[in-house]
Amino acid sequence: MYLVKLDGEVLYDPRAKGYEIFTPKLKLEVNKVGSFEFTIYKSHPLFNRINKLKSIVEVYQNNVLRFRGRVLNDTASFVNARKVTVEGELSYFNDTVLRPYSFTGPVADYVQLILDQHNSQVSADKQFVLGEVTVTDPNDLIVRSDTTYPNTWDVVEDKLIKSLGGFLMIRREDGVNYLDYLVDSDYRSDQEITLGKNLLDLVKTSSAAELYTALLPLGAELHDGEGHNTSERLTIKSVNNDLDYIQDDDAVAQYGFILKTKDWKDVTLPENLLRKAKQDLADGIKLSTTLNLSAIDLKNAGQSVNNFRIFEYVKVNSTAHLVDEFLLVEKLELNLADVSQDKLTIGITRKTLTDSQVSTDKVIKKVESDYVVGERVTNLQNQITEQSSLIQQEADSIRMDIEETYTSKDDFSTYKETVGTQFEQAKNQFLFNFNQLIEQIENVDNETKTQFLEIVKYIRFVDGNIILGRSDSEITLRIMNNRVQFLQSGHEVAYITNNKLYITDGEFLNSLRLGNFAFVPRENGNLSFKWVGGTV
Repeated sequence: MYLVKLDGEVLYDPRAKGYEIFTPKLKLEVNKVGSFEFTIYKSHPLFNRINKLKSIVEVYQNNVLRFRGRVLNDTASFVNARKVTVEGELSYFNDTVLRPYSFTGPVADYVQLILDQHNSQVSADKQFVLGEVTVTDPNDLIVRSDTTYPNTWDVVEDKLIKSLGGFLMIRREDGVNYLDYLVDSDYRSDQEITLGKNLLDLVKTSSAAELYTALLPLGAELHDGEGHNTSERLTIKSVNNDLDYIQDDDAVAQYGFILKTKDWKDVTLPENLLRKAKQDLADGIKLSTTLNLSAIDLKNAGQSVNNFRIFEYVKVNSTAHLVDEFLLVEKLELNLADVSQDKLTIGITRKTLTDSQVSTDKVIKKVESDYVVGERVTNLQNQITEQSSLIQQEADSIRMDIEETYTSKDDFSTYKETVGTQFEQAKNQFLFNFNQLIEQIENVDNETKTQFLEIVKYIRFVDGNIILGRSDSEITLRIMNNRVQFLQSGHEVAYITNNKLYITDGEFLNSLRLGNFAFVPRENGNLSFKWVGGTV
């Protein structure tokens, strides 16, 4: 259950009449500010209490703080509804600038320098206390300087996240915002994402956009005889056969000569510069492979697990995609009013020498110590069994029809292998799976094919919902996780949720009963409202 507060007062509570907000959507992403949007009407008690850049909005899920931020803007509609946008607390870094500085030292001290300058310019409610810092430099020494009065967030993004990697996370304890700068997450979800159960979509993208096969490294600025800086930079020519760049011959033969420069302003010896360049090039010649997937949160389906959370590892098992490992939750889109619309995106970018090679370089702390990888499922029949199990949970009769038809065929072992191939193409609809099944059943008897055709015609599984009704019918029924919709021409005309029926207009042909009372027509044509007790 969600609870939203505005400056400490209840803004949204599904149990409290009058404290409604509409289309509330929360977007969270690692190393991003994050946002929360909602629409509020004038009848709400706090309608006139929302102040831009001042009001603080907090979103709780099952009593856990999921988001905190300030109101950024709002848009008023013709009917006096306000669409409000809230930005996360990392946005406070946009309010300050860094005055000219020159720094040499460990990463944690540099983060403290940034926080000291930021905190000196804002009120206490926008300040941060340095928390845990696990991001380091190989030499435990970084060099940073700036004379341009840059925006603080630009510095955080460019000279921390992009330069050193890692994740910036806000941890709020006892009313204090701690800023942690972490090389990786220590947390693991107690949920698993499995093909045929709650995996909706998986996309693998391989890109050569950032690949390079040669590197020209630049070190510290050189000084003249009097110790003044010159326009020249340290290179590797003196230790690299008079060449100021290095290349990977195999990569050049495969991809061509692609030259890139990189700065190491803190390196003063050509030998060290050459070593760093070789290490960097070894990574630069690899393709960038990204896995993105979306899944259903099983907590919203009534299972005894914790909700998915940003910046935690989740076990993903999809044998059809050759994925069986923990991946990091990098993005969450939560719909507070309709959890069936929630979207989780897990992304991991790896460097691989070829499109087919996928190896994980991340070290997952805690996970390795308290999780033992089980035997990998390779029998495709197990995947089909899981798919059938899901159907059984939502519509038992459908599962029985499927089992009675295809499990009796002699050539089923060959058929299983074909289904495994089809899953690799699946998106977010079970309907696609059934269509593929129909194509594969062409060679089986007509009775079996007919049963599958009837299932697809009247019952479809779309985005985790069940659609009932002929595919060409004007009126259909959609069963969602927390709502049953009655649709006419694709538009909702009535729905059931929280033990209540909502409908715009109603017509009763005889009587209408409300508890022990009823509107009952008389013989003379008039209408009576009377006590009916236990009678119908």
